[in-house]
Amino acid sequence: MKPRIALLISLLILFLLVPSISATQITNVAPTPYSTHYKDDPYGTNYSPSEIAPPNGTKPPIITITAPINNTVIASSNLTIAFNLTLEELTSNHPITLQGVCYKPSWQSENVTLQIDSHNQFVNKTLSLSITLTDIPDGAQTIIIYANALYEYETGRENKQISYGPGEFLKEDLLYIYSNYYFIDGSSSVEFTIDTAPTTTPSVNTDSGLDYTTNIFLYTIGIITLLIVAAGLLVYHKKTQTQLNQESLTKNF
Repeated sequence: MKPRIALLISLLILFLLVPSISATQITNVAPTPYSTHYKDDPYGTNYSPSEIAPPNGTKPPIITITAPINNTVIASSNLTIAFNLTLEELTSNHPITLQGVCYKPSWQSENVTLQIDSHNQFVNKTLSLSITLTDIPDGAQTIIIYANALYEYETGRENKQISYGPGEFLKEDLLYIYSNYYFIDGSSSVEFTIDTAPTTTPSVNTDSGLDYTTNIFLYTIGIITLLIVAAGLLVYHKKTQTQLNQESLTKNF
């Protein structure tokens, strides 16, 4: 095979395999800046979040798959994936908001998003979750589970006075709130084999593999051999008995 043709075939195989082992990541939802400084609102607020890179030491979501055990053979097309999702912030000043959890089966082309009502902020939390799968095709399969979290912390506040014109009645005090946020994700996978083929007990083959004529011939040889042995034993027995009788008569005379 020419090298160019071999390269094209390899690229084609890689292209076909990539969708089965990769998955689209969860969409990040950034905090929404807002402003409430209206002309007649003395308690206006200006909220300004800024995205940064994850700080050193930040812990990603940890996914621990507890069932099934990796490389298990399962004799059913139905399966429950059990796992723990642990979110732990670097410091208590960086609350976490879970963005989402999804999984990618190797026999499907798209991610499946889990409906988890846990978007409240927290610092440390472990969620026990499960995924019920049905009609899994036979063969070696893989499940990849993804989780994404938003980390945000406040960096400062300041009061500012906004003037809309001359005079004290055209001035407004605003509270500016600044924060940093970043995203970080984690994943884990488990491999298993689905084998739903019925188990059959192998039958004992008593056929010697010889044809009928050969079997009859061997059977006849066996019978003849037994007859010859029996005849030989009978002759030997009679000869021995005759010798004993002769020796007995000789002693009597």
